[in-house]
Amino acid sequence: MIVDGDNVLRGLRIVQGTNLAKAEQFLQRLELAAAAKDWEVIVIFDGPERFLPRESGPLVVRYARGKTADTLIERTVYQAPDRTQVVVVTEDRAEANLVLGLGARVWTSQRFLEEMSDKI
Repeated sequence: MIVDGDNVLRGLRIVQGTNLAKAEQFLQRLELAAAAKDWEVIVIFDGPERFLPRESGPLVVRYARGKTADTLIERTVYQAPDRTQVVVVTEDRAEANLVLGLGARVWTSQRFLEEMSDKI
């Protein structure tokens, strides 16, 4: 599963202004959900590093570093051994259409939140 980090945080209205505490709480909740559901989740953010490092385990946080998150998402989907098993979470319609064209599935932020909350 690949999450368009900034896009999802805005779509779920988790980040407001510069206060990132709720976003960090969301990532912690996502990490617990990923472990409980046996998901491998990569959250990709634009811009500088701003959350606790997570470099291995059920949740990995990456930063685009000089590129856009969309570019890194697209490359990650393209390089996946079985794209039909990849889910990209985004509200960006153009990004969704591109990854659908590559053979991945797409969830909205709301669907992602529902799946995260289901049975945990």
